[in-house]
Amino acid sequence: MGDILMPTIRLHARMNLLFASGPAPLDVDFTLKAGSLTGLYGPSGSGKTTLLRILAGLTGPETGIIQVGDQIWLDTSRRINVPTQQRNVGMVFQDAALFPNMTVRENVQYAAENRRDPIVDELLELAGLMNLAGRKPASLSGGQRQRVALIRALARRPRMLLLDEPFSALDVETREQLLAELVRLHQRFGTTTVLVSHHQEEIQRVADQVIRLEQGKAYLVEPALSARKKDPLSVHGVITALRTEAGLAQIQIQVGNERITLEVPLNTSEWQPGQPVMVSITSAAQVRKMD
Repeated sequence: MGDILMPTIRLHARMNLLFASGPAPLDVDFTLKAGSLTGLYGPSGSGKTTLLRILAGLTGPETGIIQVGDQIWLDTSRRINVPTQQRNVGMVFQDAALFPNMTVRENVQYAAENRRDPIVDELLELAGLMNLAGRKPASLSGGQRQRVALIRALARRPRMLLLDEPFSALDVETREQLLAELVRLHQRFGTTTVLVSHHQEEIQRVADQVIRLEQGKAYLVEPALSARKKDPLSVHGVITALRTEAGLAQIQIQVGNERITLEVPLNTSEWQPGQPVMVSITSAAQVRKMD
């Protein structure tokens, strides 16, 4: 999955919307760089969800173009509108929307190309969910359910991943953990991703580029990358297990109620189970000992 070349996505869309201040057009024109993580923020009712729905093919603008690499998903002037199911878009919402009668593994398998697709085990392992694979969604915490929703969306091998405020209902600590998880998975698979959030500071720390949407207009916010370097996203945890594989140290870390696994080019003799560490998410995941 990580070897698939992700195309640049260009969006131009215009349609009339009703904002809190009255009717006005949603009129945007921007490009999502291949493999980028774009943060999209703005006040309630500014058109953020509508924009994601246009990209997914769930809403049609009055005029617009969506070009994905050399493919045209939408061109209203030529009456081209590729259906949602053919766009291969992964979506995660505030409500995880998992199948309640399926286990964690079955939820992920449902989205994969086939039940035996090796990406299922890979994603469960990367997200620290292997020990919960046989559980039903009702027995999971809110953070765990959103983690399942995230890897289920990635199991589709999507050309684009759309996240509509997926962590906004969670407490601050869990939200930080899930943002760190998102960055780690994004770095692993390189899927072109759009993250909608009300929390500007958070998306400034994790996004490659940030777009502010206000009254239907899109504005590029700079500098997203330098802000992320100055203020990396960090979470605290405890090492629960470690092993070496292919020259890498694979460290399992317990963060609150969640368990994550990181691969880092380190000598495992420096680390011991039970040792407190801090995981900093910048341009790459870094594990540091706690003093």
